[in-house]
Amino acid sequence: MKRGLSVGLGLVLVGGVVTPALAPLGADSAAAATRTATPYDFDGDGYADLAVGVPGEDLGRTRDAGAVQVLYGSASGVTDRDQIWHQGRKGVKGAPEKGDSFGKPLASADFDADGFADLAVGIPSEGIRGKARAGAVQVLYGSRSGLTAAGDQIWHQGKSGVPGKNQAGDNFGRALVSGDFDSDGFPDLAIGVPGEDVGSVSDAGAVVVLRGSGSGLTSRGAQLLRQGRSGLPSKPGRDEEFGATLATGDVNGDRHDDLVVVVESDADFLKPNYVDLDEASSGVHVIMGSPAGLAPRGSQYFSPEALGFARYSYLRKPSLADFDGDGRDDLAAGFSQSSPREFGVVVLHGYADGVREAPLPVADTPGVDTFWPTPRSASPVASDVTGDGHVDLVLGMWPSMAVIPGSRDGLTGTFVESSPGIAVNYLQALPLSGGSRNWLAIGMPYDTDAPGGRVGVLQVTGTGKAGRVTVWDQDSRGIKGSAESGDRFGVLG
Repeated sequence: MKRGLSVGLGLVLVGGVVTPALAPLGADSAAAATRTATPYDFDGDGYADLAVGVPGEDLGRTRDAGAVQVLYGSASGVTDRDQIWHQGRKGVKGAPEKGDSFGKPLASADFDADGFADLAVGIPSEGIRGKARAGAVQVLYGSRSGLTAAGDQIWHQGKSGVPGKNQAGDNFGRALVSGDFDSDGFPDLAIGVPGEDVGSVSDAGAVVVLRGSGSGLTSRGAQLLRQGRSGLPSKPGRDEEFGATLATGDVNGDRHDDLVVVVESDADFLKPNYVDLDEASSGVHVIMGSPAGLAPRGSQYFSPEALGFARYSYLRKPSLADFDGDGRDDLAAGFSQSSPREFGVVVLHGYADGVREAPLPVADTPGVDTFWPTPRSASPVASDVTGDGHVDLVLGMWPSMAVIPGSRDGLTGTFVESSPGIAVNYLQALPLSGGSRNWLAIGMPYDTDAPGGRVGVLQVTGTGKAGRVTVWDQDSRGIKGSAESGDRFGVLG
């Protein structure tokens, strides 16, 4: 049987992380249908599966059409039971086109709440009715045997019920996140449209939200969110690309998921008389969920300057998790500032009224809004990597990583940087071992040692020490396809 390559690591993750263990759902489909499946558990067996975007995959003579590979999970972790999905495959809607980038990005949730997770696949460069790079999203639904083409959907602007019109360069689907914004038991899908023009304002950006239902995603009740509309603060600005960066979680603990949108360079924060977005700070929107869905009016909006950083600072790659165990998700994001040139990671805790703006101290007390300086730009992921019941913060800082351990009071002041022996491009936390703990899936789509890209699954022991990492590429035994330069096998989320 073809296997991935196992590599021993010297990485030590000090302290604990914890999320509740996930019990396998088993083969009883009736029991599986009584609750929503864990994201990425496409066959409902209780073990998360690993979906890997390959946006640079060539299909025949069609360059960079893109594909997605799924390596199915088991009690012992990821296996080489492998599927490959792309447009043009029998039963899959759509046709592959040059440069579509099918598979960048990905998001998973059980949109129809049938006990099997589903997969939303971004196709941000898909041409729609002559509009180049208008973009689309394809949804493959889960079943007892895993993902299937039966009932797959293609969504794009211009389709009945989807807000907005197809425009060249919209990049509909460049960002995808799932959350149950109306708390009806069916997860919804937020879709970034960062190239959306607003009137004469080019690339101002927008977000489209499709609702989940018993029959899957639907455009009934779909929402269009953009700056300056329906009470959402700030004005749309040229090249702001609102919707390029998204995250979800329940920040205020009201059981409705909320949406975080980071506008990397927001013109509202330009110094007077400046017009270059390089002189702008990030704008951070926290849009609250409600029984009617996301509610723009009354949402929160702030810049890094409100947190005490330099005027031209940027927040990137947000991640949401309940670090202090109070039932409200907290916001972690990487930040950088241009003058002086500094990097770090910010943690803002959730409260009943959302997150709170105030100058942030350097971390020294668990549970306090704070920041940690980092040597390089950091991409945070929350994960219980040691299984002690406390959520840790894992930072991807290419080519290495670091861990800020959790405790019963929240994240500690400890910062442990380590090299896992493989370049860290993307991080994703998945319960890949049957739920005994969260392992880390590490995407390496731009790995210089493997020009076609690779993924690694890092196993962490209960003591906090890293165990082994299993590395897969398209030349691994049992894996479909072949590794080719530029495939970018390794896109996660």
